[in-house]
Amino acid sequence: MEQKDLDELRQKRMRMLLGTWDALVKHNKLDAERLTMSPPLANEVIEYYIADNTALKERYRIKDRIQLHKVAGLTTSAILRFRPIIPLVHEFNSYVEIYANEILAIYHGLAICGEFAVANGHLKMIDEDWFEPWMRNFVYLLHHRNYTSEGLIFVYETICRLKFPSNLDKRSD
Repeated sequence: MEQKDLDELRQKRMRMLLGTWDALVKHNKLDAERLTMSPPLANEVIEYYIADNTALKERYRIKDRIQLHKVAGLTTSAILRFRPIIPLVHEFNSYVEIYANEILAIYHGLAICGEFAVANGHLKMIDEDWFEPWMRNFVYLLHHRNYTSEGLIFVYETICRLKFPSNLDKRSD
């Protein structure tokens, strides 16, 4: 990939990461007075994602852009590797604060998968009955269990097949 394309990709992925953070703060899912996004760690997330994206393309002989669910899986893995949300407090006082990076990673992945299906910045599936237990289980998996990037890709592929089938063949980087 040429330097110009890499720079554009970095900017695109950073906008998406910061946009997800901003949306979580705006909708009172995360408290910006108790938690913050670390710019150096956010940059590490993006650089790791780019390296992982390159490795995935090489491993599976993908010549062009990858599908949205693959972007979601790789970025989720990168977010959880570098954990860019850091506390501004000495003590957590809620489940949300303890799992802030997992929450960011999941919502970010869902936003990528639903990139072309978001209505007014809101994914309708979040309001469905199944979502909260699924979210709790996914947070548990990401925080307490083992997973691979490819496993996360499969989780997001399943969500795409069920909720965003028209996005399955859309590609990004």
